[in-house]
Amino acid sequence: MAAVFLPGNLQDEATCSVCLEFFKDPVSIECGHNFCRACIAKSWRDLEMDFPCPQCREIFQQKNFRPNRQLANMSEIISQFALPGPKGAPEEGLCERHREAFKLFCKDDQRAICVVCDRSREHRPHTVVPIEEAAQEYKEQIQSRLDFLRKERQELLEFKSSDDKKSQELLKTIELERQLLISEFEGLRQFLHDQEKLLLGQLEKMEKGLAKRQSENITELSREISLLNKLITELKEKVQQPVLEFLKDVTSVLSRNNELKFQKPVPVSSDMKNSICNFSLKTVVLKAVLKKFKENLQDELGKGEKEDLTLDPDTANQLLVLSTDLKSVRMGCRKQELPDNPKRFDTNSRVLALEGFKSGRHYWEVEVGASDGWAFGVAKESVRRKGLNQFSSEEGIWAVQQNGGRYWAVTSPQRTPLCISERLSKVRVYLDYEGEEVSFYNAENMQHLFTFNVAFNERVFPLFSVCSTVTYLKLCP
Repeated sequence: MAAVFLPGNLQDEATCSVCLEFFKDPVSIECGHNFCRACIAKSWRDLEMDFPCPQCREIFQQKNFRPNRQLANMSEIISQFALPGPKGAPEEGLCERHREAFKLFCKDDQRAICVVCDRSREHRPHTVVPIEEAAQEYKEQIQSRLDFLRKERQELLEFKSSDDKKSQELLKTIELERQLLISEFEGLRQFLHDQEKLLLGQLEKMEKGLAKRQSENITELSREISLLNKLITELKEKVQQPVLEFLKDVTSVLSRNNELKFQKPVPVSSDMKNSICNFSLKTVVLKAVLKKFKENLQDELGKGEKEDLTLDPDTANQLLVLSTDLKSVRMGCRKQELPDNPKRFDTNSRVLALEGFKSGRHYWEVEVGASDGWAFGVAKESVRRKGLNQFSSEEGIWAVQQNGGRYWAVTSPQRTPLCISERLSKVRVYLDYEGEEVSFYNAENMQHLFTFNVAFNERVFPLFSVCSTVTYLKLCP
């Protein structure tokens, strides 16, 4: 069958927007766009959730597509009639229909035409100019755009140079801060080591004194016991003597025994107990001082004041169940009858805190359930409340989540896995508005989990999401 020239828009309808070839086994996805089965499968191959349309970028939760047999038949027919080459373009500068040279340009159809085409009914109402004039006009537009782009490039290069210089200066400052920090903590460690050595030395001195005193007491007691044993033996033998012999020097024996005075040594426990008790007071004071020191240091370095947040019921999705004190959230089994207001999330299972921030440094702690299906962080005030939208910085949300048995930072275009060796039970969230940071820490040991760098330009609110009935999120007091 002879090939014919087909209109470009007809070929476009039969062409896959991914591979730019005629459709092969075309399928339709939920938004209505069509792709080759192999192309859409390849596009979604490495995704576990949130499947975007390659053409309009709409997000779907599942891989759903269905065969489009009518489109397959149409593509097969068009491919049989299409000319070889891109869109069947005419060769050697001649009009395929009239075999005349291209001397004119149709601005409406954006293509070159011949003088015969210009007289036809198809182009009669169109704006047609000589091809050289059209080329010159578009060259001027392109040149203007080229000048603009070159100017933009120069500005970006200058910005890059300036920003690199400032970055290097900041890196030097950071290095100085690092050395200062290392020096301060090294001095603190040395101080604590010296104090530890001093206190251990005092304990060792008491231990040696106790051992010496115990040895002296044992020696003294052994001598006294030996003398007593000797006197007891002497008296026992005296009692066994015949009467005349017994009475012979009995008074001197009694007098000698009565003159002996036995003194018990001072008990070791009574002598050392006060010293040990006094030292125990030092241990108690040390424990209290170190505890206060750690608390003060953690608070001073903790980026601001801890916030006592409450959840905003006017923003909660109808599936979410809030506690009476508005401190915890879980997912219910069915939708609740709640008024639909502009603040409420009508599709995503999310809720915001009542408190929002437009300046300063703040932090709060969240107790998390052990099971999958939660996420939390901060969201800009203008975040979309209606319709389905994903967790992403493009949507104005910066959060972490537990999903698929793992922990993730919700970054774009792909999530970032978090390297956590133990299960999270409590997470601390830091917000530094002017410092342009949202950071997450394991509240149990202050292990850093992830930091988002965000140039805030509006009020932000703590955001929470639960999408499983077996887990929960709770704000810590």
